[in-house]
Amino acid sequence: MFKNDYWEFRMRAADYFYQIWCRLHRSNDGWTRTLLGYTCFSFLMTSQALVWKVHFLASTMALASRIRDKGAEPTIDEIHLLDTIFSNEKLSALFTPETYHVIDFDQEWDEGRTNAYFPEYKTTAAKFFNADTNSTTGMYKIGDVESGAMMTLHFKTMPYANNKYAFTEPFLIYDMYADVTHNG
Repeated sequence: MFKNDYWEFRMRAADYFYQIWCRLHRSNDGWTRTLLGYTCFSFLMTSQALVWKVHFLASTMALASRIRDKGAEPTIDEIHLLDTIFSNEKLSALFTPETYHVIDFDQEWDEGRTNAYFPEYKTTAAKFFNADTNSTTGMYKIGDVESGAMMTLHFKTMPYANNKYAFTEPFLIYDMYADVTHNG
């Protein structure tokens, strides 16, 4: 009975922890390192008083949630993306909502602070709290069953959801283009 539970947990959790491990470099910023140091110090002080046990527990939970959140896989609102594709006249002639098929998808965090669109990440405070610009680069490979067309849709996102852009999704697409192949 417990053997099946173990394998189910292992199959579900293994990919989750693998994704966090692969993106562990995103947690290598000054704030996370400071939090790690304070967590270790609180652990060493737990035998002295109850307050240090509370500090250790709180800082451990904060550190674990920060590493979990920084290691999470980036996502994009697929419905908004597909609405954008199907509202384009040229693309909607080749791809329809009833006959398209997503063949491949990839989205990953951009490394470093070299994005020219976001110079605010080069400030001292931003460098302390962020190891990168929190922007992503991704692609969709989409095919259509009826027309036989293939499209590779490239996009770049930024992590702002503020009133300046009047947008509520966690990632705003600021660059998108499509490479379409149809009839050779």
